[in-house]
Amino acid sequence: MAGSRHFLGSGWLVLRTRSIAVSRSRWAGALLGIALVARPAVAGFNWIGQVEADAEGLTSPDEAKQKHAIELLTVDDIHLAEPYLMQALVDTTKPQQVRQDAARALGSGGAMAAVPTMIEWLNADPKMAAIAADVLGDLGGPQATAALVRSLGDPDDVVRQRAVRALGKIGLHDNPSVVVALIPRLDDTKTDVRRETVEQLEQLGDRRAVIPLVARFGEPSKDVSKAAIRAVGRLGDRSAVPALVRMMADPQEDVRTAAVGSLGQLGAVDAIDALVEQLATGSDAYREKVAYALGQIAATPGSGKAGEDAMRTLVENLASPQTRHAAQNALRVAGRAAVPALVANLTGQLKGDPTIAVTLLGDAADARATTALAAELERGRVAIPLVLKALGATGDPGALVPVLGELSAKDAAIRLAAMNALRPLLGRDARAGDVLIEHLSDDDLEVRVLAAEYLGLLELPAATTKLIALAGTGNPTRLRRAAIDALGLIRSPAAAPALIDVLREGPPELHRPAATALSYIADAPSIAALVALARADRGPTRHETVRALAATLRDHPDASARKLLRELVDDGDPRVALAAIAGLAAAGDASDAPVLRAVVERGASDRRRAAAWALGELHDPGAFGPLTGALAIHDDRLVGDAMWALGELAATMPRDPHVAPLVDRWLYVAHHGGWAGSIDATAALGRALWALPADARPALLAGDRKALLVQLAAHKSRLVRIDAAYALAAIATDPDAAKALAQLAHDESPHVRAAAALAHSTAPRDHWVVFQVVDKGTGDEPVRQEPYFVVFPDGLAWATYSDAKGELASEHVPAGDSSAWTVLPSSRESEL
Repeated sequence: MAGSRHFLGSGWLVLRTRSIAVSRSRWAGALLGIALVARPAVAGFNWIGQVEADAEGLTSPDEAKQKHAIELLTVDDIHLAEPYLMQALVDTTKPQQVRQDAARALGSGGAMAAVPTMIEWLNADPKMAAIAADVLGDLGGPQATAALVRSLGDPDDVVRQRAVRALGKIGLHDNPSVVVALIPRLDDTKTDVRRETVEQLEQLGDRRAVIPLVARFGEPSKDVSKAAIRAVGRLGDRSAVPALVRMMADPQEDVRTAAVGSLGQLGAVDAIDALVEQLATGSDAYREKVAYALGQIAATPGSGKAGEDAMRTLVENLASPQTRHAAQNALRVAGRAAVPALVANLTGQLKGDPTIAVTLLGDAADARATTALAAELERGRVAIPLVLKALGATGDPGALVPVLGELSAKDAAIRLAAMNALRPLLGRDARAGDVLIEHLSDDDLEVRVLAAEYLGLLELPAATTKLIALAGTGNPTRLRRAAIDALGLIRSPAAAPALIDVLREGPPELHRPAATALSYIADAPSIAALVALARADRGPTRHETVRALAATLRDHPDASARKLLRELVDDGDPRVALAAIAGLAAAGDASDAPVLRAVVERGASDRRRAAAWALGELHDPGAFGPLTGALAIHDDRLVGDAMWALGELAATMPRDPHVAPLVDRWLYVAHHGGWAGSIDATAALGRALWALPADARPALLAGDRKALLVQLAAHKSRLVRIDAAYALAAIATDPDAAKALAQLAHDESPHVRAAAALAHSTAPRDHWVVFQVVDKGTGDEPVRQEPYFVVFPDGLAWATYSDAKGELASEHVPAGDSSAWTVLPSSRESEL
């Protein structure tokens, strides 16, 4: 089975200064580094009886306790909390503030049952009507929309303003036709209502509003006028350009600035000449805005000769200290459109500033600049490291030779700059190999480290001997680490003894990379040495040796090694035990399953989780009972892993008699479980459906099961909705399922919309992956017991937690490029 390892971090994915491409067999991945940000938080869930307990305060005569109960119910599952909130809403004996809080909670939860009461409130006092407008905006729907349209004529201007805002919200989510009702409010007698209308029309982006908005350019309130000018820029209709050009003659500079900004947004090629004239007028801030707009327009396709002339003018403005900053920002936003003019500056055809030109060409990353930048190395006008950086940014193979040439410089700073510039130029070009091997002996440590790293990138076997030497004792630890990483990527069995020596002799900070390198190499003759070392070692990093052994067993079965792993499942160090369990899963021998079943039933928390996952990876038919039993434990980590394992079993044994009874458990946990449990339960149901022939799938959803699956299309979790789309696609010919998929196709989340539109298949999951989650702020320390999720290219979402080793692993993932995967901490689910 092919696979790869990846490094993730505890925050969002950010490639660090190095990116090492790796591959084994048919699967390729990337070694990623992560910038540390705030730790992800686990989403809450409702345990049995929680909602009833939260609602108890509503029966108290104390208003503060009633308000607190509403606060608790607001974060509960709205389907469970709705009856209590509705009771509070319509109870006229309750304090007005409690009823208003209940209304807001129902609105935020999308409880449509509140619509009739909110429509009644629109006819109450202005304060109640304003709140009702807000809630109806959250709820939407035809009834709410019609009532809000009627409220646009309310005698109270605050109610009118809130109705405008609410209709704008509805327009964004499900009814863009509200723009017709909103346009007349541009003539409202109150400034605040007119301004709110302009803002909502801007958000809606409907071009029918352009002409009415242009009519407000001359409006008495300058705030509304400027808002209208800005709005037409967002609407993208160039019919407003002549009116915007006229506004550049307004006596107030802030009005002119707004007009210039909109012209830039519209890519108004027709306004270029007028804007160029404005470069010499107004304050510094105004001229900078004009220059920026010119850059935006030049970057617009079809700007033609006028755009080119504008770029030449801006490049010439680089020569003047008064206009340099504005011109530089404008050229940066123009991006590649500015490249010809910047190259003309370097080649002496235009005046300007060569240093800024080189910097901007580096930002543009355009191969058209390669020749001019290479020539600049010879001219010497611009600092060589800056030119090298720009050459590297082009990504042009033609830049490789000039950059390699600078590696012979006597100045270490230039050699280091050349090494950094090489990164995007290397690819698989072996021309750099001999030069890099030579620089493994460079006087500068940073150059040596980068040379080792790049040789790994090139997977150059010829470097193995020197890299083995650098991985040994007597070398700086950073250099040893780089050499070890490179040896892993080159995957030469000749390196295995040296890497085992690192595991045996240390230092401990090199044990992790050495184990990872051995995992890549997967050298069968190393198994005996790793077994002996794992038995003898009692150090704190013993689990790394076990991890290397476990990974090697994927490709090379060994009974004695598996025997050791079974023994280590009970080791006193939980990290050793987890590595042993992962090794049994990787070895893939079902005869090891009884040991793992016992751990699921009686083991400690971490081991139980790992064993539950491993039983799924082994496709053990005897695991249904222990895994189903684990679902009764209130630990979202264990429930999630057990659900994922049951989905793996169902995908390989869909007609097993244990599968059909599990559907009710999957649906219950999907609706009411914790973060990982609900996501993985939905995924398990989807996998079970797809594993069956199409004509057998409806039987699995008999009774109210189909309705419960359809309801998941409205689940608060985006990941659940992604997996719901996966499951619904398996029965897409069913009218109810088709309707739910159509709903998901218009979901607020682009990932959910993509899942709903995906043409699902039953492609085999015959590759493996291990994610090592590290904290870049603390020296690559593992991030343990934190929630992460993966969305695979086949449309399935997997939620899990990093283990005590800081790893996420699966022995069964789809083939393909890992760049198509989404891998993030749970705190970023809202960004999907």
